[in-house]
Amino acid sequence: MDKLLTTLLLTSILFSTTYAQNHNCSSFAFRNNQIFATCIPLPVLNSVLHWTYYPNNHTVDLAYRHGGVPNTDWVAWGLNIDGTMMVGSQCLVAFRNSSGEIHAYTSPVSSYSTQLAEGALSFNVPRIGAEYSNNEYIIFATLELPAGRTSFSQAWQNGGVSGQVLTAHAMSGDNLRSIGSVDFANGL
Repeated sequence: MDKLLTTLLLTSILFSTTYAQNHNCSSFAFRNNQIFATCIPLPVLNSVLHWTYYPNNHTVDLAYRHGGVPNTDWVAWGLNIDGTMMVGSQCLVAFRNSSGEIHAYTSPVSSYSTQLAEGALSFNVPRIGAEYSNNEYIIFATLELPAGRTSFSQAWQNGGVSGQVLTAHAMSGDNLRSIGSVDFANGL
């Protein structure tokens, strides 16, 4: 069992390092010239989270990058304030709407049958926008974090769009493993 655990740990570290190098985690140049203090490659779904935490006003400027997806997909990243899975997540969502524009908005997830409808989150998001280029969505946002906390569960996903309806993400493989934690103050 110890050998298996060691092998899994080394594989995870190698994957994270390789992914960060291949996806230019810390050296990625955003088109808006924004620079972030911290970035971490997320372990699945070709995703990277960049952010700068401002302790004086308890806000986070972030960019969520999700690569390897067609512009006919939606992508989402969210914080779960009270739980560890999708239900309860407070999400940032982006997709290409029927006018061809990239539409970014917030969506609270209250059940597994969500269609990621637009709605206010349990914390304020004073700024949100997104872009799509080179098979990659990037969501930019400013979050006003809940009082007294910087560490949360996080989830991220992608799925298809039918007309203006966001369809369910895949229910297998990496789509079921796209959860983790983030601490904006400590960079983890």
